[in-house]
Amino acid sequence: MRKKSGRSIRLYIYIAAIAVGVVLLSLLIFSKPTPVYSEKIFPSLGTVIRVNLAGDKVSSDVLINIAEKEFLRIHNKYSPNVQDSLVSILNQNGTVTVDEEALFLFQSAYNYAALTGGAFDPTVRPLIKLWGFDDEFSTKRVPTQEEINEALSYVDYRFIDIDKDNMQVSLLKEGVEVDLGAIAKGYAVDLVIQRIREVDPKATGFIDAGGDIGIIGPKFKELAWVIGIRDPFSDEYFTSIDTIYLTNGGVATSGNYERYFISDGIKYHHIIDPQTGYPATGAVSVTVISENVMIADVFSTALFVLGYDNPALEHFTDFGIQALVISPTGESTETSGFDYFREKIK
Repeated sequence: MRKKSGRSIRLYIYIAAIAVGVVLLSLLIFSKPTPVYSEKIFPSLGTVIRVNLAGDKVSSDVLINIAEKEFLRIHNKYSPNVQDSLVSILNQNGTVTVDEEALFLFQSAYNYAALTGGAFDPTVRPLIKLWGFDDEFSTKRVPTQEEINEALSYVDYRFIDIDKDNMQVSLLKEGVEVDLGAIAKGYAVDLVIQRIREVDPKATGFIDAGGDIGIIGPKFKELAWVIGIRDPFSDEYFTSIDTIYLTNGGVATSGNYERYFISDGIKYHHIIDPQTGYPATGAVSVTVISENVMIADVFSTALFVLGYDNPALEHFTDFGIQALVISPTGESTETSGFDYFREKIK
C-alpha cells in the first residue's frame, strides 16, 4: 500500500480549509439576520398607541420616531378636543377650509355613513358628549330621554356638506358636531405604516392603536403575527376568546369593555347607536379584518351598532372585510371567509 506523502496531506488540508471557508462565506452572504424588535407606547387620538417594529435599513428608533410624530400630527389635525384642529373649527364655526388629505377623510366618513345606513355616523358627537364619552375627564352619566331626543335632532351624516370645488366642509344645521374618531384612528395607522414603508420598505412589525392593528411586515420577515381577540366576558385584559394570524393588512375590534361606566348595575359603553341615542346593545364585540385598517375601523363600529342579528352581515364582505360578531349571550356569527385567518400557515 502506498503511503500518502506529507505534501499530499497538506494539499488535502488546504482544500478542506478552502471548502469550509466557502461554506462560511456563503452563510455570511446569504443568511438573513434575525430582526431585533423595538417597542414604544404613547398616548394619541384618545387611546394608547403601541408601535412594535424592526428596521431593515433604518434604525428602529428612527422609524418609531417617525410613527410618533405622524400620530401627533393627525391627532392635532382631527381631534375634536384640540382647539385648533380642523374638526374643532368646523364644529365651532360651521364651516372649514380643508386640504386634500382632510377632504379625503371627511368624504370617506360621509361615504361609509351612507354605505352603512348611518350605523357609522360622524355626527354622533352630540350624543357622545351627552353621555360623557367625549373625553376621559368628562362626567359620565345616563341622560334623560328628553336630552337624548334633543341630541338626536342633530345627528345625521346628511347634515354634512362637502364642497370639493372650493375645498370646504360645512354643517347644514346649527348644533351639529362631527367626531371622526371611528375612522381617523384606522386612517392614522394606515398612514403611519405607509410612511414607514417609504423610509424602510423591508421593515417589519405592527401598530396597535387601541384595538386597531396594522401589520407593517411579517414577524421575522416570514411568520404571521398572532393576534388574540379579547374575551368580552372576562375582566382580564389578556384573556382571548379567539385567535387570528396576519402577515399583512389589519384588524379592528370594537367591544363594550373599552370605555364604559356602570350606573345602577347597568353597563353603559361608548359605542352609541345613532338611531336610538343609547349605547348599542346588539353585540359585545365585533372584530373586522381588512387590507385597510381604516375600513376595518369603520366597519367594526358599524357592525357593532347593527348587532348580532344583522341579516346583511355577509353583504358587507363586498367592501373587502371579514367579520366576527359576538352576542351579549356569548353566541358568535361570522362572515364566510373569517375562518381563513385562524390558520397558522399562509
